[in-house]
Amino acid sequence: MDEQQRFYITTAIDYPNSRPHIGTAFEKIGADVQARFRRMEGADVHFLMGNDENTIKVTQRARELDLDPKAYVDDMARQFQDVWRALEISNNDFIQTSEERHHIGCRKFIQAVHDAGDIYKGTYAGHYCNGCESFKTEKEVAEGGGRCPNHPNAPLTWVEEENYYFRLSAFRDRLLAHYAANPGFIQPESRRNEIISLVEGGLTDISITRKGFTWGIPAPFDPDQTIYVWFDALLNYVTAAGYGTDEERFARTWPADVHVIGKDITRFHCALWPAMLMSAGLPLPRKVFGHGFVYRKNEETGEAEKLSKSLGNVVEPMELIEKFSAEAFRYY
Repeated sequence: MDEQQRFYITTAIDYPNSRPHIGTAFEKIGADVQARFRRMEGADVHFLMGNDENTIKVTQRARELDLDPKAYVDDMARQFQDVWRALEISNNDFIQTSEERHHIGCRKFIQAVHDAGDIYKGTYAGHYCNGCESFKTEKEVAEGGGRCPNHPNAPLTWVEEENYYFRLSAFRDRLLAHYAANPGFIQPESRRNEIISLVEGGLTDISITRKGFTWGIPAPFDPDQTIYVWFDALLNYVTAAGYGTDEERFARTWPADVHVIGKDITRFHCALWPAMLMSAGLPLPRKVFGHGFVYRKNEETGEAEKLSKSLGNVVEPMELIEKFSAEAFRYY
């Protein structure tokens, strides 16, 4: 097929620790509009969505419900897809990161990065946010008053453990060169400026495995370590396209034309993700679009606040669909 007739669009994959809220739906509807428009132009559209399942939050929630993690994530995947069907989202693929196709592709990818010399073993000690499932820098801890800025209701925990690191710091100049050569890679302009400033300030190597977890994907070079959630989660974009399981399909589908994501995860998608792909020798996505949040008014303070599961202020799409119809919700 003509290159211009192929269009691969993705959304962020979601934590299935609870059902989707209207902020999540906002992202999916926006991507769906783009996918539908491209189809009207005659493009062969591959529209990917999915759930991020290899997380600590999944095991914690499954334990609370006295369920096996796999049974829990499969049921949540069904519930998420029920919502997306009710909203008439036109995705033609939905990946669960507990799927075998994802596990195979992840193991191949992290081995390629290891073989490239960009992974080493070390000991980490730092503040960890269970909400973000990421370690926080001292600057972030200070700015949040000792808590995560994105999850102020969830206290940070101090973690010390031996694991593997990705040499993200080695990719600073290559990333800046890519941004300069591809000014449309990060959109909108405000997100681009934030990421350039972040990378110019210097990048630190990041932990990419955790020790002592049975739920997740074992690292092929050390089965006692499981692949850390962000290194695992970002790979859904290539594993769903066939990386590691269907190389012909992968060559036909990748690179993605656009990743549609929330502004709070742009640093993962615009700095870590392209560095990972550079290390593995794969093409970079053509564009990352970081949208804003859906806000609601706090009745006590009168201030606008982000819709967030951790803040307990979310509204379920199904409630609005049943009351106003899917079309009215989509238009809103």
